[in-house]
Amino acid sequence: MSSESAELVPRGYRVGEWEVTDLIGAGGWGTVYAARRADVPAGDAKVDDGSPAVPRETPPKEVALKFLHTAGLAPRQARGLVETARREAELSRRTRHPRLIRLYDSVTLGERDGAAFDGAVVLVMERAELSLRELLEALSPSGRAVPSPSSTPLGDEPLSASEGARLLTEICEGLAHLHGMGWVHGDLKPDNVLIMADGSARLADFGLAAELTGTHAYIPPLGTPDYLPPERWQASLGEQGVQIRQSTDIWALGVMIHQVFTAGSSPFPGATPAARAAAAQQYADGRAPLRMDPRVPPFWRDLAADCLSPTHAVRAAHTLESLMARIRAEEERSVVPPRPRRTSSWTGRTATCSARRPTPAPSCACSPTTSSSTSPCSRSPYGCPSRSWAPWAPCAPTSTATGGCAKQV
Repeated sequence: MSSESAELVPRGYRVGEWEVTDLIGAGGWGTVYAARRADVPAGDAKVDDGSPAVPRETPPKEVALKFLHTAGLAPRQARGLVETARREAELSRRTRHPRLIRLYDSVTLGERDGAAFDGAVVLVMERAELSLRELLEALSPSGRAVPSPSSTPLGDEPLSASEGARLLTEICEGLAHLHGMGWVHGDLKPDNVLIMADGSARLADFGLAAELTGTHAYIPPLGTPDYLPPERWQASLGEQGVQIRQSTDIWALGVMIHQVFTAGSSPFPGATPAARAAAAQQYADGRAPLRMDPRVPPFWRDLAADCLSPTHAVRAAHTLESLMARIRAEEERSVVPPRPRRTSSWTGRTATCSARRPTPAPSCACSPTTSSSTSPCSRSPYGCPSRSWAPWAPCAPTSTATGGCAKQV
């Protein structure tokens, strides 16, 4: 949608109880505006903080309004936009989840709302801070003018490996819920992942989402070339649209994994979307290897490689359920295990430190060879203060009240 049409909605325009405040962004599907409840003073308005799902009748004080304009469109195009709104509303009604953006209401405008808005559909949605695309472009040296990292919910440092892993895990959680409910997102990309005020990620824009009938569904022949799997380019167009499976989302996830750790770079070379799509096709045909940036951590590199399996048949084995199981296992492996307690080999009993470690360390006579009981205790390999620690030398602390070394014998 052009910038001219994006300017059609003036500040202060009312949609039900909502009043438009600012333009957030414009795209091919419509324009999105910030809005607040009309009876709330500007200084009192507050963005939703990502708390549990807000009931439809009590949305937050600030929301996002997504305008889907039908004026000037051919009847078939207008019906397509109305269908887009219906898909989003239906998905929101049936798949509530903390990792999916919430849709509070859907409003169809009429003549009394102005000739330019007659027939337009407005979706009242949860408001976010920015999209993942904006975040990645802010971190890219060649990115467009977008909010700097210091103005994002993730702080003023470049996206770290741990932050990238957290965002991707949250994206996978949302996608796993969708797939578990029998849906396909159909347009997964950084633009459709929104970052909330608390830094968490939520999937959005379900205009191409479709419910499976058996193993597949049908959607309009639309999509973003950088995220379409190789088989999509050979898909035939029928009366119901093009066939789509959940493995389509898996491919798009593989591309996004690479982008999150490389400030938006695609795993396929090329200066244009068409060139990158051609490179992806060469890889799928076996004429070029998959080369991923070394900045992608090894675990996520392996996961992305599986998501980018060249055929649907191979990719279908990597379901979101299996991917989430691998992610959870990796999280458990990354947790540092607690230090084991010392067990004396000569008694089979446990050596422990009584009370809390003193500051400064008390004087101990922990060895028959200790020449002075007033000398500071050194650290034993297991945290028990001793001067000349040895398993055969029982500790004799000079003051158990202040803490020190105590060995059970």
